[in-house]
Amino acid sequence: MADTPSTVPATSNLRDTDSASVKPASSTEVKSRPRPTGPRGLPFHQIYTLPAPIRTFPLPNFYPNNPLSLFHVVYAWVSQLVAPPPIEPAVIHEGIWSPETRSVQIKDSKSIRALWEQGFFGKGNYSRSEPNWLKREQSRRGKHNGHVAEDLTAQRREERKMMKWDRARKELEAIQRTRLLEAWVAPVGPMELLALPNSQRDLYPVYSNGPVNAHSTIDPLTNGVASADGAIDGPTLNGISLPVDGIETETIEKDVVSASEMNDHSSRPHTPTEGIKARKSVRFSPKVESTTYKLSDPPSPLNGLQANGSVTLSQPTELGLSEPLIEHSTSIEKDSEPNTEIVDKEHLQLCLEEAFYLVFALGALTVLDPVTGKPLGASDLFTLFRQASYMPPRRIDLQPDDPFLVHYAVYHHFRSLGWVTRPGIKFGVDWMLYNRGPVFSHAEFAVIVLPAYTNPWWKAEGRQPPRRSWHWLHTANRVQSTALKTLVLAYVDIPPPFDDGLGAADILKRYKVREFIVKRWLSNRNRD
Repeated sequence: MADTPSTVPATSNLRDTDSASVKPASSTEVKSRPRPTGPRGLPFHQIYTLPAPIRTFPLPNFYPNNPLSLFHVVYAWVSQLVAPPPIEPAVIHEGIWSPETRSVQIKDSKSIRALWEQGFFGKGNYSRSEPNWLKREQSRRGKHNGHVAEDLTAQRREERKMMKWDRARKELEAIQRTRLLEAWVAPVGPMELLALPNSQRDLYPVYSNGPVNAHSTIDPLTNGVASADGAIDGPTLNGISLPVDGIETETIEKDVVSASEMNDHSSRPHTPTEGIKARKSVRFSPKVESTTYKLSDPPSPLNGLQANGSVTLSQPTELGLSEPLIEHSTSIEKDSEPNTEIVDKEHLQLCLEEAFYLVFALGALTVLDPVTGKPLGASDLFTLFRQASYMPPRRIDLQPDDPFLVHYAVYHHFRSLGWVTRPGIKFGVDWMLYNRGPVFSHAEFAVIVLPAYTNPWWKAEGRQPPRRSWHWLHTANRVQSTALKTLVLAYVDIPPPFDDGLGAADILKRYKVREFIVKRWLSNRNRD
């Protein structure tokens, strides 16, 4: 290990990706913002090359059927013997212990990018996972041409919400049309039969806006005359055309039959000669739109306020605003920002297990005391993290089954097997296991840590593990099945009490981890 920490430039995480433009399915679909067409950034497999903040220099493979591979191995061994590679870890990052948040804070920007890109350690205090608050702020002020993950996620969620709304609207319209067709009852009485049309003129009446030929039909839903090609002549009211006068008009359909008639099928049958009922016409003046919703007006109480006091508008047409007015207000908001350099206020938070793994297992981190500013050794951090894992923290009477020891044993176990281990509080578990990392794929396994008192000393003392009900297990398993993850129960065998003078390595050797995969049993899928 290096005596003094050094710095290395972290690879910039450029994620500008080009995607096909989404064609709007209806007028209510959210329009995607134009994305830059500049050069793409580095691919993920180059940005996240190292699985840990250390580098290894293995010898090449030897193939018995290829004698030349032996010379390759000898050459690599001699070259490393003559010019040995640098001692790893070549870079030692610095962090500060925060007793208020019970975490280790990394404030250097290069160390933040390095720890995230080389093992996905920690999370940004202003971000969900990846520390990219600076990019989001630059994108909000128009100083960043690319897009960040949170913006793309919010845009996809908005588009998905509007797509579902449009699909529900179409399904409702189809149901209403079906009800209208099913509500019509064939005439059976003598008076109804006499009321049927007796001539071609009665079948195709003449309206004031022009005659209707035999190739035209009347659409009861639009109350207009549709020609043979399906085009509607214009808005009409009982066959009389309505003047438009250049004013935007929104028509609201009126039910042809009432709810009671649709449900109970009224005793009076409907005949084709019955007149089409009127529609209600509602008009909005464009002057009201331009004079009512101004940037200087107070926000509407129906939409609520954001943290900065701006009004959240999910859809421009909900308030009668046109698209250019929304773009104008956005440009005014961006121009109102002061043209000053943005200072990165975000730091990386490392939980207790992540920080101790970087210090104890990899040696790539140094934790400083917040009061004295001196580095804390691995043994001091081990005792400090054990004390801080209790609620409230305790300084004496530390037990072998304290939360830090139990959870760190599982964390170290899966990290040593090559899994990217991340906290799983979002899914109600202790740890989430990723194959390569959260930027490549979703987590495959969700781990719940359970202490197991299998040692005879605990049985003699009558110590029992915490009671878990079947309802709890079924709930946890159902949540993971819904999220397409496999539930893993990790049992940690707790050793008997030991001397506090032992080192961290000697203490951790006494713990054993056993894994059990839990899957739901479905009668229609697991019959054999």
